[in-house]
Amino acid sequence: MISSLLLPFLMQSATPYGSPIDPVLRPSEIKREGPVNSPPVKKARTPSDIRFDQCLDQAESDPANGLLAANKWQIEGGGYLARNCLGFAYAEQEDWPKAIVEFVQAAEKAQAAGDDRAGNFWSQAGNAALASGDYQRALKYFDTALEQEDLDGLLKGEVHLDMGRAFVALDQYDQAKQQFVMVHQLVPQDPLGWLLSATLARRMGDLVQAKSDIAVAAKLVTTDPAIALEAGNIAYEAGDLANARSNWEQAVKFDPDSSSAKAAARYLAQLLTGAEQ
Repeated sequence: MISSLLLPFLMQSATPYGSPIDPVLRPSEIKREGPVNSPPVKKARTPSDIRFDQCLDQAESDPANGLLAANKWQIEGGGYLARNCLGFAYAEQEDWPKAIVEFVQAAEKAQAAGDDRAGNFWSQAGNAALASGDYQRALKYFDTALEQEDLDGLLKGEVHLDMGRAFVALDQYDQAKQQFVMVHQLVPQDPLGWLLSATLARRMGDLVQAKSDIAVAAKLVTTDPAIALEAGNIAYEAGDLANARSNWEQAVKFDPDSSSAKAAARYLAQLLTGAEQ
């Protein structure tokens, strides 16, 4: 469900009541190297590849012990794969400064070795920088990830999506819009891309585009509270209080315990209070 990926980030709104917050922009979870990023030609798995997967599994399930395992492997000569695992474990603990250092060192070494995982490692560095709030640095790492030309369409789309987030955080909306166009071209079935582009269009005052984009997101995922929340936000901005109320009620219905549903419930209460005044 999309709502689990989102966090209210910038709360400015042109509407009364203190009104709808934007479901933008939490950085994506750190992507581990996996099948979607593998080269099309299958390669024989080496002992290092097997240990890398095991290390990542441990870092994900038990970050503290994952750190110990990655450090032990690094001392034993695990090289950049051990460093990447170390970065992943730090990321699981949300220790972003340390995660960035390890991801960057792993990416540099992988790139120098001609490893086709370098692009993914650079994207992980970008995600960690984005999570830390260092948006310019994140953009630098994302650019480097794209320069490797070893990302598949899915991961490339995710990199452009995260670049869009960084540009929004820097108030560079036109650049962000360009990134979301790339997302739609590369991963048109990604509802999060359509949701975020709809939110951005609303913030830029382009309600026609916002309505179009949120309609695509709603077709792709029909019962997501974050999408319903944003559909309500867009309707509210357009002065369509009936549809705003209907969409916010849907957000509450879809997942009452989600942050999107709780926001929608507040807006509904504000709407009713305003109607009574």
